[in-house]
Amino acid sequence: MRKKRRTLSLLSLTTVLLAAVLPVVLLRGQLFGTDDSSQLAAVLTYIGVLVSASVALIGYGVNLQTEQRLWTEQEEQQRQLRLEAAMRAGQLVSPGDSGPAHPAALASGLLALTRLDHGDLAVVLLVDLWSGDQNSTQAECVGGEERWPKVSHETAILVIDAALRSKSGNAQLVAAELLCRNAERLDACQSLHWPSAVDGCWDPMFSPRTKLLIVEALIRMTLAGHAEEGALRSVAVRLYGIWYGDHSKEVRGCIGKFIGKIIGRLQDFGLKQFVHGPKMVTIADLKKAATSAAENPDDYLAKLSNDLGNALGEWAASCHEQPPHPGSLATAAILPQ
Repeated sequence: MRKKRRTLSLLSLTTVLLAAVLPVVLLRGQLFGTDDSSQLAAVLTYIGVLVSASVALIGYGVNLQTEQRLWTEQEEQQRQLRLEAAMRAGQLVSPGDSGPAHPAALASGLLALTRLDHGDLAVVLLVDLWSGDQNSTQAECVGGEERWPKVSHETAILVIDAALRSKSGNAQLVAAELLCRNAERLDACQSLHWPSAVDGCWDPMFSPRTKLLIVEALIRMTLAGHAEEGALRSVAVRLYGIWYGDHSKEVRGCIGKFIGKIIGRLQDFGLKQFVHGPKMVTIADLKKAATSAAENPDDYLAKLSNDLGNALGEWAASCHEQPPHPGSLATAAILPQ
């Protein structure tokens, strides 16, 4: 629409300029004639062309104002429609007269908000909804009242993913906080339990607090899960993705420390290269990342990262081979850029 409007405006302006300039060029030769009738005809011709150019210029201005008004009205209508749709989505999340909303309604409402570019609102609503037993899909009778479980982990991760992709720093921070708060209930071997916004890619423009929360969530999710080869591989490539995408000395120093704790166990399994999103990560890449390990200048953060790193090292040492989970084969697929 905008491209079409620019093209029409350019054509209209060109027409007006030609209509104004060409008569002057034509009249210049006629005005030097000796015949009075020729001079009169030239003057009348010039006046006629000038009137035509003025009318064209007025039409151009009116047309431009009309297009601008229509464009503004269309944008306002679209904004109003998105707002109404967001309000209806919010009603799906709100409890009704019969009690809390059904899990399907909760999921539909939250995901609809993310599709309407209201990821910040969706993630705020998620604060009170991502709790309880998400493994249950049946209603429970409590005190004679039918109660449904709240949103599933998979729905929550989709909402968090949308918030992390948004341009709102506050939405990103809330999403990272929720991810860290619930990390120990997630499964490191399930791709649907980790936001794709930070899986195989990394936004170095995240705020420092958001970065720390995401890294801590990754470590806590790993430590709470089964100590097995698949989870070890998963945390290795995800840590490397953060290290590769962030050029902050402090972030790389922390991630390098974590990678150094697990690289030996990776080699024990004979693993040499790993697919991570659109990239291929090798043991050589992980060794390079491990060499950047450094202590954080903040003593408190240094102590916390050391404690997490030591716990990760102990967890990695206990890892064993185990039959893969459903969907594990998909982790070997190279995703498009």
